Amino acid sequence: MEKNFIKHFATIGTGTIINLLLGLLTTPIITRLVDPEQYGQYSIFGTYSNIALMVLCLGLDQALVRYYYEREELSYKRKLFYDCVKIPALVGIVLGIAVIFLSSTKIISFEFNTSVIVCLCINILIQLFYRFTQLMVRLSYKSKVFATLNVVHKISYVGIALLLIFVVKKEYLLLLAIATTLSGAICLIGCLYANKETWLCENQPFSAGSYAYSDLLKYGAPYIISMGITSIFQGMDKIALNTFSSYSEVGIYASTMSLVHVFAIVQSTFNTLWAPISVEHYSKNPDDKEFYQKGNRMITVIMFFMGISLILVKDVFAILLGEKYQAAAYIFPCLIFNPIMYTISETTVSGIVFLKKSGMQVVVGLGACVSHMIGLAILVPQYGAQGAAISTAISYVVFFTLRTLISNRYYYIDFGLKKFYFLTACVAVYALYNTFNSFNIISVVSYIGCCIVIFMLYKKDIIFMINYVMDYIGNLLSVRKK
Repeated sequence: MEKNFIKHFATIGTGTIINLLLGLLTTPIITRLVDPEQYGQYSIFGTYSNIALMVLCLGLDQALVRYYYEREELSYKRKLFYDCVKIPALVGIVLGIAVIFLSSTKIISFEFNTSVIVCLCINILIQLFYRFTQLMVRLSYKSKVFATLNVVHKISYVGIALLLIFVVKKEYLLLLAIATTLSGAICLIGCLYANKETWLCENQPFSAGSYAYSDLLKYGAPYIISMGITSIFQGMDKIALNTFSSYSEVGIYASTMSLVHVFAIVQSTFNTLWAPISVEHYSKNPDDKEFYQKGNRMITVIMFFMGISLILVKDVFAILLGEKYQAAAYIFPCLIFNPIMYTISETTVSGIVFLKKSGMQVVVGLGACVSHMIGLAILVPQYGAQGAAISTAISYVVFFTLRTLISNRYYYIDFGLKKFYFLTACVAVYALYNTFNSFNIISVVSYIGCCIVIFMLYKKDIIFMINYVMDYIGNLLSVRKK
């Protein structure tokens, strides 16, 4: 299990490394062509899409993950997929038609014009189907396919966006929205093809599941609220900036988030694999907790080390975005707590997932959302985008804490939280300093200090990872020689 996990991690990691490079190359091009105000509007477009997607899934995407390994027959998995996707698809189509009608007839005044609203509704529907089909790729451990689709998604989005921008040269919000929608459609087709054995097995009738349909709805229902709250929680910073400031401020903040998403090389890779593998491991070895402890320690080391390293070179990222986006350097440091805390919490939320206590996700989402709301109300009016970033950091620490403590009530695992919070405090101080100061000698000395703290706290795990990587490279070289 452990070797398979690292193997799949490396495979998907290769794809996300390519995405990382593409992001570093292409994001600065787009930010130089699109002014902060329209980039801010596009960010709000993305925020609305994400909120709608999480609510429209009705929690049934989580039910798909939880029940996928109950039986091995392809006919069972096929039936499970259709059971999970049919209601979200129907609700999404009906609501999409209603919103387009209301916008076109001017019955309700929306933030965007009708063309963008149409694009928004189509994009949400495509992302909805893509969410479920992509899960099927993940759950069947088709790591190469998943990695390839991620690269195709990035290349197609950037290619279409740049082509439209250079040809049309106006209405950049609509152009970026079209690029997002078309790139999602391309990847949806790729997912459907990758799982063609599921959709085209006409000679295999649906297999009766080991669940009642009401079980899926009951398990997924709390996620409707929790994922909706989580989506609002994740988009609240941009909404607050739009309220207290301007689209331009949102654009600078969003461009910084796009650089933080570069950090998703590890986050998306790990999260993609951890959920299905941890559920499968629990179903086979419910008493083996060392697997989750080791996964937690390893990803803690990787995420914090990458985080402080990116903070050290924050000014370089700001230069890449262009002169209009220079303020990004002082927003970036605290935003790294988003991927750090979310990713590590995926290893500590086991009890909620394994014991099907999905209702507790509502408590987690509400707690994080309330803390973020308070932080934004206090910090954004005074510090603008920097305040939004600080509030985001605090709320994600709250998010991690609630996930971990509640999960441990149902399935206790000793994650060594004292040393984890000590490391978090050290990195928080480092991030706050760099939020209000440009690169200097203190930044370098503090970075070295944080590295020492990480090594002292997780020495055995670091040595294990180094040895594993060296063995992996050695095996690759020996195979090539043969």
